[in-house]
Amino acid sequence: MANEKKKISLGGIDGAAEEKGSFIKTIWQLVKFLVVSGLVTIIQLVLANVLPLVFDGLRAEIPNFLQGIFAPNTIFDASVFTGSINDWLESAKTFMNETFTKVDTTALKAAKDTLGEGYKIMKTQVNTYVDINKYVNGFAIENGSIVSGVITWGYLLPFFLSNLIANIYGFYQNKKTTFKSDAPWYNFAIYIFLMIALILFSTWFQGWLYGVLLKAPWTWLSDLARTIGGLAAGFIQMVVLFPIEKFVLLKEKKPAEGEEAVEEAAE
Repeated sequence: MANEKKKISLGGIDGAAEEKGSFIKTIWQLVKFLVVSGLVTIIQLVLANVLPLVFDGLRAEIPNFLQGIFAPNTIFDASVFTGSINDWLESAKTFMNETFTKVDTTALKAAKDTLGEGYKIMKTQVNTYVDINKYVNGFAIENGSIVSGVITWGYLLPFFLSNLIANIYGFYQNKKTTFKSDAPWYNFAIYIFLMIALILFSTWFQGWLYGVLLKAPWTWLSDLARTIGGLAAGFIQMVVLFPIEKFVLLKEKKPAEGEEAVEEAAE
């Protein structure tokens, strides 16, 4: 009974995989890594959707060295605006006044049916304007491009913190269960440095993808923009982190001299 219990435990599976050679052992480690990555992704997605509730109102601008990475015109697609934003605001105000006499579902349905494609374009423009106005200070739009403005921490922090917090959990979980490593503390410092660089890239990519999905013709796709962006960022990080953690940062601890013999005798 004791042997049977050992076989179905995580340690028993680890031992069985190791007995079958390094290739099978690596495959099993990859399976465990994917499970941990799944948990990391769940944490990240929850935080990415909750943290904007905390930080959306933060209007402080990101520092100069980040402004080149997170340029407004790269993140937000302003091509729906053919002229200046001020001209569009005036036309949008007129449009709303002429279209709606009161705010109710009947008026909204009538506008959709009557205006057709024009309504969809206006809806996309309004959604784009709301996001740009929320996350970019001092912006100006000319001929479909954001020609000035600075991204705020309110935009960057939810993406950045959701990645960092989730991956700190992933590091310790992989150290304990996936690779069974006794890596020194300074490897965690190296990991944080690496993660910051990786998160800056994936945050940029996540934000860029978020902007692209917001103008999708399907409402459900734009509604899931943050979630899809988080999944894409998580996939990029998983592909990069597994070989780095396995072969560099979280090398498996080697048994001390005589430890293997003691373990075998105990078995």
